[in-house]
Amino acid sequence: MSATFGFSESNGATPTVTDAISNINFGSVDSPNLVTTTYPVVAGTNSFHKAIRAKFTGIGTSISNMLFWKSAGAYVTSETIVVKLQTSYLQPTQTALAGSSVIPTTSGTALTVLNSSGGSSLTSDGYTEYILLQLQTQSNTPAGAVNTKTFTFQYDEV
Repeated sequence: MSATFGFSESNGATPTVTDAISNINFGSVDSPNLVTTTYPVVAGTNSFHKAIRAKFTGIGTSISNMLFWKSAGAYVTSETIVVKLQTSYLQPTQTALAGSSVIPTTSGTALTVLNSSGGSSLTSDGYTEYILLQLQTQSNTPAGAVNTKTFTFQYDEV
């Protein structure tokens, strides 16, 4: 039996977890499955950061070598997506995500994602550590929708 995974998002002061989210849209509120036209990010501001995790079920033996990166989608002027990995939940805000870096754009520079306890593999069903993502813009970022981005999550199953 092969393991399956879906992305989950946590929101709120005391995290509410939504499993199997339909999108990772960035917006001006802390909510999963956002419609960007309803909650746009104003140029010169940051989105609320996203606190996502991969949730695995049906793990046979072990999930390891978990990698995450932005694999497609061009940025518009002065748009950046930053990322930070951590095992503990951080309530989403629009404040610039401290300790973050620009998300890698190739598998060779991908982030190594750990399990929820900080270990290198998952041996039972459950969540990875948090992948915190934030869209950051400047005042000269064009108004309107930004380009669609693709995030890749890759792993080995033994």
